[in-house]
Formats: sequence, structure tokens, C-alpha cells
Amino acid sequence: MIRYLYLPALLIASITAMAQPRHELRGVVLESVSGKPVRGANLYVNQTGAGTTTDSLGQFALQLRAGTFSLDITAVGYAMGRENITLSGDRAVTFRIASRVFELDEVEIRAREPGGNFQDVRMSQILLSMPQLKKMPVVLGEPDILRALTLQAGVSTAGEGAGGFNVRGGRADQNLVLLDGAPLFNTSHLLGFFTNVSSDAVQDVTLFKGGFPAQYGGRVSSLLLMNTRAGNREGWRVSGGVSPISTRLLVDGPISRKLTLLAGGRIAYPTYIMRLFPTNSVQQSRAFFYDGNIKLQYSPNERNAVSLSAYRSQDSFQFPGDTLYGWQSNVASLKWSSLIRPNLQLNVNALYSGFAYHIDGLDEGLTFRLNSYIRHREVKADLFYTLARKHRIQVGANGILYQVQKGDLQPIGSESNVNPQRLEPENAREGGLYLQTEWLVSPALTVQAGLRYSLYSQVGPQTVYKYEPSVPRSPETITDSVQYKANQPVQPYGGWEPRLGIRLQLGAASSLKVNYSRMRQYIHLISNTTAITPIDFWKVSDRYVPNQIADQFAVGLFQNLRDNAIEMSLEAYYRSLNNLVEYRNGATLLLNRTLETDLLPAKGRAYGIEFSISNSRGRLTGQFNYAYARSLVAVQTTFSELQVNRGAYYPSTIDRPHILNLQTRWALPYNWSFSANFVYSTGIPATYPDGQYLFNEEPVLNYSRRNADRVPDYHRLDVSFSKDTRRNNRQTRYSIWNLGIYNLYARKNPYSIYFTRNYGQTRSYRLAVFGTLIPSVTYNFYF
Repeated sequence: MIRYLYLPALLIASITAMAQPRHELRGVVLESVSGKPVRGANLYVNQTGAGTTTDSLGQFALQLRAGTFSLDITAVGYAMGRENITLSGDRAVTFRIASRVFELDEVEIRAREPGGNFQDVRMSQILLSMPQLKKMPVVLGEPDILRALTLQAGVSTAGEGAGGFNVRGGRADQNLVLLDGAPLFNTSHLLGFFTNVSSDAVQDVTLFKGGFPAQYGGRVSSLLLMNTRAGNREGWRVSGGVSPISTRLLVDGPISRKLTLLAGGRIAYPTYIMRLFPTNSVQQSRAFFYDGNIKLQYSPNERNAVSLSAYRSQDSFQFPGDTLYGWQSNVASLKWSSLIRPNLQLNVNALYSGFAYHIDGLDEGLTFRLNSYIRHREVKADLFYTLARKHRIQVGANGILYQVQKGDLQPIGSESNVNPQRLEPENAREGGLYLQTEWLVSPALTVQAGLRYSLYSQVGPQTVYKYEPSVPRSPETITDSVQYKANQPVQPYGGWEPRLGIRLQLGAASSLKVNYSRMRQYIHLISNTTAITPIDFWKVSDRYVPNQIADQFAVGLFQNLRDNAIEMSLEAYYRSLNNLVEYRNGATLLLNRTLETDLLPAKGRAYGIEFSISNSRGRLTGQFNYAYARSLVAVQTTFSELQVNRGAYYPSTIDRPHILNLQTRWALPYNWSFSANFVYSTGIPATYPDGQYLFNEEPVLNYSRRNADRVPDYHRLDVSFSKDTRRNNRQTRYSIWNLGIYNLYARKNPYSIYFTRNYGQTRSYRLAVFGTLIPSVTYNFYF
């Protein structure tokens, strides 16, 4: 009889326990030195077994009964932390954990933290490891961010010596590159040989290959986020590196208990190295560049932080002859972050970015300077609200002012015979509003949805020409012009930009992801070359050049093996583009007052499949990436004389169907390591002559089909040995030696093939930027 009383007693005890009130423990996990939020940190309550994970802002929330608990905090790249908490009501806390110094078995380039590749709703995302970057074999011995990214599936360049990068068949100007939130309009030094931001100053790098979050807009291909490090709070540190081509130095530390400083610079002197190249044009060239970063961060309390960062770079390059090219970038970012409540954060940014180039003519009697620039001023605000661990909301707005000078030619000296010519500057405004939410519907299903509305207008002062409607536009068909006053609207554009991402868990370590996004771009880089060059210039959308619009669909399968040591992914995508800019045959771009007469409207499409597999544990690690990718374009015009390839789709200048990258790293005894990269890709499209005709009794080569041919395939092998002098992972003063060979088997990869007529015969010439192997030695120091 008594035993039957146990059941009611247990039931009453259970009801009593359930009736005990629960309290909410909210907070944020920060890195102990920089104060940066730690995303994906795991919190585990030892007494109850409850747990949670921090969001992208380092925030978390737990429901617990009153009592005293110990929490273990773990995150990839950080030492484990343990905190004791007494809870008698709702409470907000801040936890700090320290970064962990890795030995030589740290990972290569990873898509996410272990397990994140199949758990995160985002796809087509790459994170770059800064410490490992310094051990990779790179050109001329300098650690390089963009070259490391081009080893990933879906990312490529037009070739050696080409500025910019291409993502999934997108053009170089279709990438939104942000440094501390401010856009960079030029990403390369030395015509593409170096990334223009030193990796020493960078905290993290994230590349979205499509479908980036709704808070970002203005480009239609990809998003690259680079954030500089905050100064060390514990003490002053000095680091840097020396190679035969450049020297780097960076210092950071606390000015006061609440204020930190980071300052660094890099200077390069590649001229004497270029004299060793087998190519005459490179041997006779001259080059120089420098760049510098500075960042101040002030934290008056644990809930507020203000940071000011600035960046400047300067390049000069002289090709054989009497022309000097120079370009510079200036970037500034002021950010205020406030944790209004444990689940509510506000970020406000004021941003400036300017890029300018000049060309100096040095011929006697023809001395001149040609200037061009773009200036970007922006204010933006973002509000992050966490309803619960399963539901997050972001809202925000931004406003941008553009000022563009496409060309200003002025003679230098009283004896110059050059006539001055200055194009009318262009001005425009762009604004955006967005709402994004991420909802954990169930442990197996996560949905991320965003909606952005962007509004754009070109404004005066501006002169707009009118043309005869029934014939192709040309200076001869101008019928009238309209003058717009300062700040008067000239041409508006705008529209909705929906974003949607879905993750479906298929198994314990696998998932299926689907993504859709629409993006709009209102500024354009005018260039009729494959790669970014010093004579390219920006222009804003106007009456005759509308904004670009892209729709991208992507689907991916993700699978991890061996406790996340092996990560595999297979992604397929399709992107359609409208309002691309193409060029008439024989187009004149520089100093053209009626530029719209040489521009053609076009549409494009890009599609492909990307496969990646990586191993991050053990003495032998590595990654294999393969992409089949197509990028096609078709000119849209009703005038048959302006059609390119008869209006059919043809390969764009960056179409590379097959791209394969293999990276491997072998940890050797005594802190030595060996790394190797092998790269293969289909050659870029080219236009070869298919005949000749007589003009004024002189033979002229005929080019009838654009991009109907290709240069030979590209491939190379790079190797390097690295020596780390650390005896243990607590040592703060150490050095790393890197001995590398770029292009080990000295392949003369062609950058282009061009044709000339000599003595009545047509001859072809093959241009290779690097026609030999390039050894390098780099010494990196830390103390």
C-alpha cells in the first residue's frame, strides 16, 4: 500500500520543481584582449546539462532556476573559460575568454569553425586564417590575402599581374570589398602582385560568394569583409617582416586602461627584383608602393566602444617608355557600438573612401597629367535584436554620396603642347533600408530571410545629351542637351532586394542548404581590358547606363567526417545579370564626353558546380577544390551593326570553365613545416584574327568574333618551407622564417597573345608576366 503512495509523492515533487520560477541569464562573450565578440562560443552548465551557443554578436541567453552554477565556455581558437554564477533573478553578464596560440598543426583555410559548415544557414562563405596565411608559398615572399582566396573554389583572377579578383564569373568591380566597413575601390598593389592591405593588421577575412546578408548592398557578385585588429590591452607588442621586396612593421598596445592603439605600415622596393625577370617589359619597368593602417579603440565601459580606423596607400609604376602611373587610396571609419541591453545592440558608422589615379606624360613637349577619382561618403546604422536563442532580428539603414571625376587632363609646364580637357564630374546619392531575421524553426530547420530596399539618384550639376531615337547613338546624332542644376535629380533607380536562406539538417553531420538573393549595383568600372589597370575609371548610373541587377540561386550539400576533421561540400549556382556594360568595337573610353555612344547594354549569366574537401587534423593537412564555372554575356541592342557575335551569348573575358586548386601542408619535426600549392585553370578567352582585308591597299587583320578563342591553359606549382622558433605556445617572442619558390617548374604561363604584321606576314606573340621560378626568403618577427 505504501509503495503506491510513491507515485503521487513523485508527481507532487515534479510539479513543485516545475513550478519553481525560471530566470533569464543573458550576456555576451568577448575576446579578453581586443574586446571583440566571440561568435559560436559554446556555454555549458555543469550542474544541469543546459547549454547554448553565442550568435554573431557574441550574445547568448539561458533559462535557469535560481541557484549557483558553473559554466564552461569553449570556442575554436580560444582557451576554455569557467565562470561561477549565482542566479536569483534575471541577470546580464559579460564573459571574457583568451585567444589560444596554436602550434604548427593549426588549420589551413577553412569555410567555418568545426561543424559550422553544415550547421550554419549561410552558405558560399569562406573564412581565412591569418596565422596560416604567413606560411603559404606566395609570390615574391609576401603573405597575400587575395592570392590565398583565389585558391578557393569559385574565386579566380584574370592572370598573373592582374588587379582585382573574380567570384563565380563576376567582374572585378562587382565585388564589394569593405575594410572596417568602408569600401575599397582598389584591392591591389603593383598591378595585382600584392593585396593592398597588409595581413599583419587584419583580424579576420570573410568572403561571401553570393547571397550576402541584407545589411550589405551595392554590388552584384560577392562581399569581402576585412576587419583590422584592435590594439592589445595587456601591453605593447611589436611585429613585422622583412623580405627582398618589402618591409613591414606593426606596433599595438594600451595608451590607457580604456584606450588602445594599433599602427602599422609596409613599404616595397621591387624595382631591382623586377630586373631579374626574363620579360623585357618587366625588366625595364619601375615600381614602388607603401600602405599604412592605424586604429584607435576607446571603451568607456563594457557596454560601449568607439573605434577610429584609417588606411592609406600609394603606388607608382613606370612602364618602359615615358609614362608614369600613380594611384592612391584613403579610407576612414568611425564606429560606435552600444550594447543597450544584453539582447539589443546598436552600431553607428561614419565612413569615407577615396580612390584616385594619375598618369604623367614625360615626353618632351608633351608633358601632362591625367587625373581621375571616386569619393564615397556614407553614414549607416544597424540594430541587432535577439528575441530568443531561436529568433534574431536585424534592421538598419544607410545613405551614400558619390562624387566621380572620369578624367581631367592638364598640361605640365609652359612648353607643353597638350591641350587641357576636363570632363564634367558626376554626382549621385544612394540609400538603403533592410530587415533581416534568422529563425531556428526546429533543430533540423533554420530559415534566414532578408528584405532590402535601395534607392538611387544621379544628381546635378550635369549635362545630359539627347540623341535621335531611330539610329545608334553617336556624337553626330545629338539633337539637344539638358542642363541640371546642383543637387537636382537627373535619373532615379531603385527596387527591392530579397534574400532567403534555408538549412535542412539531413544527419548528425550533414545538411542541405538553399539560397536565393537579388542584388543591385549603381556604379560601374569602365574598362575594356580583362583585368583592372591604372587607366580604368568609375562612373555612376545615368539615363543611358542603368543599374546592374543580379538574381542568384544556389544549392549545396555539406558533410563532415571524423568528428569534423574532414569537411566536404558540393554547391551549384546560377546567376542571371541585367544591364551589364559592354563596349563597341574600337571604343574610345578615355576623356570621352559622350561615353554613352561607345557603351552597349548587355545581359549575362553565370553557372557552375563547386566541390571542396579538406582535412584539418594530423601532421598532413590540406584542401582540394574544383570548380566548373561558366560566365557568358550577350549584347542587347536592336541595331544590327552594334551587335556582338550576332547577338548570341559568348564567353565573357573572365570565363574559365575548369579551375582546380590543391593545397597541402606537412608538419615536420623541430617546428619545420612544408607547404605546396598546385593551380590549374582553363585559359581566358581571347580574340584572334580570322582573316585580313585590304584598306587603302594595305592589309588589315580582321577580327569578326569576340572571345571565340582562348589562350593556353594556366598551371603552376608553389612550394615553401617554414621554421617557427617557438619552443612552446606560451612564448611571446619568436620568429618565423619562410623559404619559398613560386612557379617551381618555371612554366611560361601566357597572360595574353597578340598579333602584328611584320614584313608582310602576320606574327603572334605570347606575353608571360612570370616566365621563370621566383625564390623568396621572408623573416617575420614578434615581440
